[in-house]
Amino acid sequence: MSTFRLVGVIHLPPLPCAVNYRGDSVGAMADAAAEDARILAAAGFTDVMIQDASDEPQPVTVDSPAVAALSAIGAVVRRATDVSLGVVIGHNDGAASVAVAHAIEAQFVRVKVLTGVSTGPTGWIEGCSMQVGMMKRLLGSSVEVWADAHEATSRAITGDVRWAAAEATSFGGADKVIVTRDSGVADAIDDIASIRSALGRDIDILIGGRVNALTLEAAMRGSDGAILGSALKDGDSYDARIDPVAARLFGDGLRNFATVGDPRLFA
Repeated sequence: MSTFRLVGVIHLPPLPCAVNYRGDSVGAMADAAAEDARILAAAGFTDVMIQDASDEPQPVTVDSPAVAALSAIGAVVRRATDVSLGVVIGHNDGAASVAVAHAIEAQFVRVKVLTGVSTGPTGWIEGCSMQVGMMKRLLGSSVEVWADAHEATSRAITGDVRWAAAEATSFGGADKVIVTRDSGVADAIDDIASIRSALGRDIDILIGGRVNALTLEAAMRGSDGAILGSALKDGDSYDARIDPVAARLFGDGLRNFATVGDPRLFA
């Protein structure tokens, strides 16, 4: 089993290509994202992820202006810190995520619907494992693919989370699996246990959201990582900045849990 991954997400402001773009320059977005990345790294997070999550309505796949903006921002973030860096673009643009991640020397991408079919506010969302695989082959990229098994912002056609995880890994080639439950961390941990009973323990499974200071320890005991977004913010808006106090709280929680001797934290 690998080291527990504590992943902090930087939700970018609406990009210039978004319907709700507010006029911020890409350079200013990059500088702010780099500062937030340094805060997360200093707090002890193992990974940072950038996401165009504030673009509304969010497209399933993005156009060239979004790729350009995310590449420019990501390159500045990459220079700001040496922690592992991830990228997630659009509701499900796995190929663009791989392209940007490869260009900025990031380590992984998150893909919401790598295999199977979901429906959501954007409509019908089909798995993109072929496009992801082709982009990796075209670029000769070694970026890891972290795939959601039933992501939280759409609804999968099949309700079998074990099937979703198995297809993401065996058919889609996912390196890690992400599980999120709107009902909370306890139910996500139950799903993780069910997936592990079917797939074994060779694949890392992270909790993709809903983790807070009160549930962090349970997440560390029941999963291989936690992805934190809104719990780290200094405000209510989706693109609010990272709160250094909140970041340190989670980083301290990771370090304090390490003192009890969980072997994953020393791998």
